[in-house]
Amino acid sequence: MFTRFLWILPIVVGVYVMISSNYLLSIEKYLTKCLDDFTQFINDDDDQQNNNDNGVKNVVINNEERIWTREELEKYNNLENGLYLAILGNVFDVTKGVKHYGPGETYYSFTGRDGSLAFITGDFSENGMKDDISSLTPQQVKALNSWVDFYKKSYSYKGKLIGNFYKSDGSPAVGFHYLEAKLKQAEENESAEAEKNRIFPPCNVEWKPETGSRVWCTTSSGGIYRDWSGVPRMYFENPSSKQHRCACVNLESREYRENNANFREFIQCPRDSTSCQIILDN
Repeated sequence: MFTRFLWILPIVVGVYVMISSNYLLSIEKYLTKCLDDFTQFINDDDDQQNNNDNGVKNVVINNEERIWTREELEKYNNLENGLYLAILGNVFDVTKGVKHYGPGETYYSFTGRDGSLAFITGDFSENGMKDDISSLTPQQVKALNSWVDFYKKSYSYKGKLIGNFYKSDGSPAVGFHYLEAKLKQAEENESAEAEKNRIFPPCNVEWKPETGSRVWCTTSSGGIYRDWSGVPRMYFENPSSKQHRCACVNLESREYRENNANFREFIQCPRDSTSCQIILDN
C-alpha cells in the first residue's frame, strides 16, 4: 500500500537538504543584493542627470527642493514673511541682509521677484525688474551669472522659480538654455581675445604731466612673454572702427601681414621705434 507513495520520498529528502544547507537563505541574499545593486544604479543615473558641467552657477539640488510660483514669491517681500529674491530662476532668502534688502533700502525692489536684468542695467523701475536677459551681451550674462555664486555663498538657497528659466517641474526652460548658450559664447570670446593678446600683446603705457603719454614694447609687455619685443601700433578690431588700443606687433610676422588693415602708425613715431610719444591728434 505504501509503495505507491515511495516517489514522494526523494522530494521530501531534497527539501530537507535544501533547508539544512541554507540554500533558500542563499537565494534570498542573492535576490536582495540584486535589488540593492539595481537601486544604486538608478540613483547614480539620477545624480548624473543632475550634474551640470556648463559653467552655470546652479545650487546642488536635493529631494526637498521647492518649486516656487511667482505669486508665492511675491509674498516674501516683507519682514513678517521674510525677504526672498530670485536671480536667474534661483530663489534665495536674503532676510539677514535686511539693511540692504529691507523696506526703503537700496535693493528692496529686488525682493519678491526675479529682477535678473536689473543686476546689470541698474534699472530698478518696474519695467527694468524682469527676468528676460535676451538684451545682454555674452560678457554681461557671464557677469550676471557670477551673482548666483555670490548669493549661494552669502545666503540660503530656497529652490527654483517657475518662469523664464525653469518649468513647473523644475526642468530647464527657454531662458536657461539661452543662459547656457551665452555663457559658452562668452568663454569662446575670451579665448579669442586671449589669442589676440598673445599675437598682438598690449603695449606698456606711462603718462607724465610734462611729456604726456608714452607707449613702448618689450619682450614682456602686456604680460605676454616672447622672444621678440615688437613696435607700437594702433590696433583697431575693425578697420572702420574709431576705437583702438596700443598693440606691439612683429612687423615680420605672418599675422601682422594678414591683419595689416587693422593697424595704423602713431604720428611722428619712427616706423621701427619700440617707443612712441602719443600725440593727442590720434
